[in-house]
Amino acid sequence: MALVSAVHHIATATNDLDRFVQFYKEAFDLDPLPGFPMDSPVGRLAFYDLGGVQVQIAEGGTIEPAPADTPAVLLQKDLRVDHFTLRIDSAEAFATANENLVRLGASDGNVTDFRGADLLAFTDPDGHIMEVIHEPAG
Repeated sequence: MALVSAVHHIATATNDLDRFVQFYKEAFDLDPLPGFPMDSPVGRLAFYDLGGVQVQIAEGGTIEPAPADTPAVLLQKDLRVDHFTLRIDSAEAFATANENLVRLGASDGNVTDFRGADLLAFTDPDGHIMEVIHEPAG
């Protein structure tokens, strides 16, 4: 029997937590969990609950994502394995998120087919290359 029951949270960092929160609100209508952002001994934090998995955002220092040509395994073009992918269940919501990301200058809006799913890469304000996926019911 496995000792681990689930993922509690995944963490990433930002140079500017307020900018991060605003971007993800405008792009995906996401709000941090109640009580966040908050100060902590390691800096300001925000947590999001994304379908039962929490994403922790920590503010601090100078955040510079590693270049795409480092030894990390590349998934496609300059998308690296150190990213998270947001699942969107409806085609309408996926289209809205795509429009929001293009409006924010975070994506060119180019959707690719990933094994029958719609996949859209975007770059957040800290330069992290992330994804949005929509898996049509089939």
